[in-house]
Amino acid sequence: MDSIDSEHTVLPPRIQAEIIAVGSELLTSSHLDTNSLFITQQLNELGIEVIRKSVIGDRSEEIKRALNAGLKAAEIIVVTGGLGPTNDDITRETVAETLGRNLCLDSDILEKMEERYKQTRLSKIKSNQRQAMVPEGAQPLDNLNGTAPGLFLKEDQVLIFLLPGPPRELKPMMVDLVVPLVREHKQTSRQFYRRLKVAAAGESQVDSSIGPIYKSYPLIETTILSSPGNLELSFNWIGEPEKRVAESQLEELVGRVRDELGESVFTDRDEHLEEVVGQVLREKGLTLATAESCTGGLVGKMVTDVSGSSEYYLGGVVSYNNNFKVDWLGVNETTLERFGAVSESVAEQMAIGIRKRTGADIGLSTTGVAGPEGGSPEKPVGLIFIGVSGPQGNQTQRLQFPGPRDTVRIRTARFALDLVRRSLL
Repeated sequence: MDSIDSEHTVLPPRIQAEIIAVGSELLTSSHLDTNSLFITQQLNELGIEVIRKSVIGDRSEEIKRALNAGLKAAEIIVVTGGLGPTNDDITRETVAETLGRNLCLDSDILEKMEERYKQTRLSKIKSNQRQAMVPEGAQPLDNLNGTAPGLFLKEDQVLIFLLPGPPRELKPMMVDLVVPLVREHKQTSRQFYRRLKVAAAGESQVDSSIGPIYKSYPLIETTILSSPGNLELSFNWIGEPEKRVAESQLEELVGRVRDELGESVFTDRDEHLEEVVGQVLREKGLTLATAESCTGGLVGKMVTDVSGSSEYYLGGVVSYNNNFKVDWLGVNETTLERFGAVSESVAEQMAIGIRKRTGADIGLSTTGVAGPEGGSPEKPVGLIFIGVSGPQGNQTQRLQFPGPRDTVRIRTARFALDLVRRSLL
């Protein structure tokens, strides 16, 4: 092991960046700012530290305030959203005003927009020409998946990127255009990092387990990103870019974390749980079928989101009604009367029933109280039962999830898939 004196470690300065997400919809409960996570990942891989993220409504004064703060604190500012053709898309104008630059019509952008309208047979409207207006000195960034071009500006030593809000437009622009421009204008460092993804474990539980481990590596920055039913552990080397030392330290840390978390770790690559489950089923030559109640088909959707899943997924049923459970899955009526639909016995019989009905090697079931109504003192909202019937026998799992209906359902689906994965280890 390459020794590091943690008490006398002086961390090298890192380029600092700020992200400003513009859009009043991002301040509601129905829209999430997922772009910032992607942008952060891309910048972190260049050795750049994101020091602040802001979500701003479509209000000029708020955007100006955030931009001015970023100009004082960061070397890179990425602004997303507000580049469309409507009256509330004010990012372009606000940035130009803040920097004291005029807006000019870019004939090349306008020509490309008109050509795109011809190809797609979309109706051009006058307001779309706003998207061809650029601040003086700005470099347009081609958008191959939409009409709003991105923009790149330099203000003294600060790089400013304006990117469209839709993820399918932003992500390729970030990878193909922004990252190369950052490398061209800033002295980025090679980033050494590792990632682990963990299923069926809570953030505080995992942090408590691995905290003493990662805290003993002062030149590795550890972050834990939580989503319902999954955790992503990111280990980023923040010392000098010495390959031998960095990789040695990272491998040692990741190995110790793996040993501590055991079967909870389902991958060290950029893949989802449903992809890993599919790989295991494919490798073992096994098939899966699902019987869902509280998840309403969400497990089946996750499985079939993976290309090629028809090789191992036979199909499933959403058995919401008790009569449907009896008629289609062979659940015993006496069991339903005695224990209720939300019970260990019914979850087991549903898994066995879908396995028999379809001829699958593995049957997977979910039943529970997703809420917000339907709970009782004996069976509160968030009570879940998952059943798996397979070559190794039958097993069930009882769980209690907090949170709103959607969160409970997503957690249940992911825990269910993970139970299949663990049953095949």
